[in-house]
Amino acid sequence: MNVERFLNAELLRFPGLAGFERLAHAITTKPLNMAPHRHEGCRQQAIDYRRLVCEHLGLSFDRLTAPDQIHSHHVLRVTAADVGAGRVGRETAMRFVDGLVCDLADTPIIQLSGDCPILLIYDPRRHALGTAHASWRGTVAGMATQLVARLSAEFGCNPLDMHAGLAPCAGVERYEVGPEVRRIADALLPDAERFFVTRADRLFFDMKAASAAQLIRSGVPASQIEIAPECTISDPRFFSHRREGPSTGRFGLIAGLLP
Repeated sequence: MNVERFLNAELLRFPGLAGFERLAHAITTKPLNMAPHRHEGCRQQAIDYRRLVCEHLGLSFDRLTAPDQIHSHHVLRVTAADVGAGRVGRETAMRFVDGLVCDLADTPIIQLSGDCPILLIYDPRRHALGTAHASWRGTVAGMATQLVARLSAEFGCNPLDMHAGLAPCAGVERYEVGPEVRRIADALLPDAERFFVTRADRLFFDMKAASAAQLIRSGVPASQIEIAPECTISDPRFFSHRREGPSTGRFGLIAGLLP
């Protein structure tokens, strides 16, 4: 990942996606909590961080748009009426959705995470992008597949033109799950056994590999998929629900088409 110092933190970028002139994106790190609903008393600070990152990327904070992230596999298109939804918090975000696709200039999208994968897809031919929060529930339900399909349906994107990035998340070396997760994955996810590892009678889920497989199955070339190596449970630069508990902050990905 490309790393840039910003304030008292770092911003990360996918090297390949960073090469597209129309696309601006960054993944934040500690101590930039990007979730106004986390860390009681720090709401305004989180909003200020959102504004500063948008301005740094050359994007308008007033047009920042967010899904409310309910751990679904639902994906919607951002329309003119949606612009700015969730800008200052999830109570005004686009409801019942975890993925967004957009072709509107200067309309940054923010996704939050505390261990879950965040996906970013960009089509430089159609100048359209998609982002998604892909928790284990979203992953086994096919979030990556849905994101590709929605980009194709809404903007006529060809998966062969898409470039994708999988942001830092809980890695297979640390992301332990119960047998009920494996059972659901077996029912929903093709070749589910490929994405689970058993060590010392403990079960671990490889969400990165599962999402990448969905992208490839949907037609995105493997050579155009970037997978961040960082594990958020192990890497102290990231807020982690598993490591720090449910009240911890959230890091974020902000992406948009430059005006």
